[in-house]
Amino acid sequence: MSSQHDVITVGNMNDGYINELEMGKCGEYYAIFSLTKQGFICFPSDQGLPYDIVVQSGGRLLRGQVRSTLRMRDYGKSKNVYRFSTRTGKGSIRATQCGSCDFYAFVVIEDEKIGFMAAKELTSCKNIGSIKQTLELRTEDKVYPGRIYPTGKQRILDYSRNIESLSSFHRVSELLRKK
Repeated sequence: MSSQHDVITVGNMNDGYINELEMGKCGEYYAIFSLTKQGFICFPSDQGLPYDIVVQSGGRLLRGQVRSTLRMRDYGKSKNVYRFSTRTGKGSIRATQCGSCDFYAFVVIEDEKIGFMAAKELTSCKNIGSIKQTLELRTEDKVYPGRIYPTGKQRILDYSRNIESLSSFHRVSELLRKK
């Protein structure tokens, strides 16, 4: 029998310890929680399938890939972004093929944020038949300074790619219904 004082600690995210498998599972359960909270019937898929979760929407079963990141980071010239990879395979070496899933759920673990996008919104222009390999999202909670050019002109950032604007699965469900 467990008492309320018996706590098993696998790792504390604040001390920097969380492995990819833990982060992935955490993201999947958070996506299922969010979808259920929005009124959808959702469940995890079996291991070995090219999708992580299944959602019932409008009489259809939609296959979803969940991608997770721990927190916002800087990547070269990209400052304060949530970066997600959509590659598949051991060591994430292969681009994901279109048609392997219907939508993506992008989860930020520490900030407890989620964004949903239809797979067709992520189609690569360079690699025909594939999904973009990397996606960067921002948050509306932060002010981002645009780049200032030597001429004094300041670049205006595209604020439409913030994770909060993608939090409703109803938008994705409608996009997929218009297929």
